[in-house]
Amino acid sequence: MPSIKEVARLAGVSITTVSRVINNKGSVSKESVDKVWEAVHLLNYQPNLLARSLRSQQSKLLGLLVPDIRNSVFAIIAKHTEEIASKRGYNLIICNTGEDAEKEKTYLEILLQRQVEGIIFSRVSDESLLFKTPQLLKVPYIVLDRTMEVEEAPTIKLDNYSAGVLAASHLLELGHQKFACISGPLKIKICRERLSGFLDTLGKKDLKIRKEFIQEGDFKIEGGRKAMENLLVFPRDEYPTAIFIMNDLMAFGAIQIAKEKGLSLPEDISIVGLDNIPLSEVFSPPLTTVAQPFDEMAKEGVNLLLKLIENKKIRKKLIVIQPKLIIRSSAIPIIK
Repeated sequence: MPSIKEVARLAGVSITTVSRVINNKGSVSKESVDKVWEAVHLLNYQPNLLARSLRSQQSKLLGLLVPDIRNSVFAIIAKHTEEIASKRGYNLIICNTGEDAEKEKTYLEILLQRQVEGIIFSRVSDESLLFKTPQLLKVPYIVLDRTMEVEEAPTIKLDNYSAGVLAASHLLELGHQKFACISGPLKIKICRERLSGFLDTLGKKDLKIRKEFIQEGDFKIEGGRKAMENLLVFPRDEYPTAIFIMNDLMAFGAIQIAKEKGLSLPEDISIVGLDNIPLSEVFSPPLTTVAQPFDEMAKEGVNLLLKLIENKKIRKKLIVIQPKLIIRSSAIPIIK
């Protein structure tokens, strides 16, 4: 690899001048700037970014830990986070923890070794080991999406309770009275919040869900399939007429099983999902869903983290983003 000395020699300037040009610092004549960049291109010189970061104590690297990059939600969050970080002059290292607490902890240690300036977490679950890692306290960090019961870190989250309220309210407005719910893993706080919002809203109308009609899923298509199979073991006249499913992927799987069992959707069962991933609009039937504004969550997350990195004062430690109901064709008025 060519060195900065070779660039200086070819350009006919000092090493200091080369450094000033590359780092855009100090006063350098246009003639010298042109000579330096010409030498850089001719030699294909690549600055030693690690050495530069050690000198400046600025790596311009951020870390993002997500539980499952295969889940469209986290792929979308990663996309928006990378775009916003890039606009702010930072590069993003994305780590897929695979819903594994030990792997999550390992990735944290790797990010710290890479001298990241800040980290954005979306935890695997309440079982996360992250805050049992003392080294974490040495870098700014925030939590995005998956929070703990007692959250000490600066946090960006969806109003998950309101998401459950929106789903229940819409189905009630459509005249439904026999409900079911396919939740995400209940060891994750956001799932418990969504369930509480849904059940509390039904309770205000003196409606309850049979225990067997609350099925715990896994945020994956197959989890939705299995949960729907469990709901359809009862006599047909006992089937729920409306189901709240806590993410769109599980809703897709649940709809597949319902169709395989000979049911017509939404005529026999109305379904409301959650997330509003792109496929929701083109699925059959197009999915009524509670939307998470992923772009807003990512923007707020990066901006909050950079304020911590820059030692700026934070007005709010908790930023709660409001969900929005997107009405399509998978939920219709009850057919009596």
